[in-house]
Amino acid sequence: MKWNCFDWFDHYAAEKNGVPKLETQPIHTDAIWKRVQEQTGIAPQPKRNRMHITKWVAGIAAAAVLVTGGTTLVAAAGYGGLDAFFQSLIGEETPKDPEKLAALVTTPAAEFDSTNEDVQFKLLGMYGDDSQAMLSFQVTAIDGAALQDGLALPYQLTLQNADGSSEVLDCYGRTADVREKDGAYYINLRINRTGLQGKVLDVTFENFYTEAQVSQIWEQLTAYDDQFLQEYVRQNFGEDALKDWGSGELPAGFDVNAWKAYRRESQLAQKCSDREKELYAETDGVISGSWHTCVALDFVSAAPITADFDGGTVNLQELSATITAPAEWDDESHTVDYVITLKDGRKIFDELVQNAEGEEMLRRIHALPVCGTDTIGQYVPLTEAYWDADSAADVLCYSEPINPSEVKTITAYRFAFAGEASDGTSGLSGYDLTDSTVIYRAQ
Repeated sequence: MKWNCFDWFDHYAAEKNGVPKLETQPIHTDAIWKRVQEQTGIAPQPKRNRMHITKWVAGIAAAAVLVTGGTTLVAAAGYGGLDAFFQSLIGEETPKDPEKLAALVTTPAAEFDSTNEDVQFKLLGMYGDDSQAMLSFQVTAIDGAALQDGLALPYQLTLQNADGSSEVLDCYGRTADVREKDGAYYINLRINRTGLQGKVLDVTFENFYTEAQVSQIWEQLTAYDDQFLQEYVRQNFGEDALKDWGSGELPAGFDVNAWKAYRRESQLAQKCSDREKELYAETDGVISGSWHTCVALDFVSAAPITADFDGGTVNLQELSATITAPAEWDDESHTVDYVITLKDGRKIFDELVQNAEGEEMLRRIHALPVCGTDTIGQYVPLTEAYWDADSAADVLCYSEPINPSEVKTITAYRFAFAGEASDGTSGLSGYDLTDSTVIYRAQ
């Protein structure tokens, strides 16, 4: 799944002192980092390389029968039912131990309206909770409609609320990849957002494009979006401020929050969304058509646990923990990490990554007190960690189901920026560990 990542300022959260993940297109990330961090005079935030998880582990029982939420999935031989669902998951979207997620997989009714009957979409299944969702679709083609690995489809997601209101998830710049696995074709969508449970997801795919076509459109959109920033700089700082534009420098005194407010007032995100649609309409896809369905997000999971601590809240669900903490814990000069300890002794930490050989390693955990003797086997890796702007909350998404009642404690480790020249006491250059606080303890 691809993100919109060229609209970096619209997604930049100054109060979190971070930049968005720039991960799918070849843009000048170093220049962007320099613009946002150095030119605004904000202390640099450590790079937080989270959520790399291990490859799919084969071995799901071929004859298992799963009953979830009134829906029966049969993992028969070949790639039908539950087997097909896990067969579709590849790379970062694949859990380490998929059989642990089996009891959470459901297949709600999802009939597709289509303008091209030669290409058919089918919802294989989904799992999730209130803060994350994974949906898998199978795609088949007949009568010579040629599918191939790597084709991409723009897609639009809309959340429909019980009161009839709706909300578009991301304005533009999103495509999903077609993935071929043993002759079958799949599309996976991961949704990271709080407030999913009980809502209806409206999904529309439209036209298949090659990677080269998507890259070309992306470059055109990047240039189009950059024109708005250039005009803003011209109006507020003068023509001379654009002399060194290609170097990535922003004028001294550039206010990111003022720029974001200008974008909202001028509806620039919508203009870029409209331009994206125009560019795709002007490009002949390799397969034409639109496919639309609605999916009820009624996930099977254990009852959540919510608890308060001084200045914040913790919400524990089966696949995620959502933590709202005081703003001063994670601002221009501070950062915070959380360690979740389970009653069986295992821990969850958001810096478990993979090295170049694909082996798991702990990047920072050994710099934290009481963690120095821990081993990798004691840790449950995350599939994702993100910050929800609407709720100002950190969300940690687990790689396997964890009943909220299994959580023993959650400890917040807090750091202060000590300057670029400081080695720090946290394992992070420039950051000192100041204190740790238990923010949740099971009753």
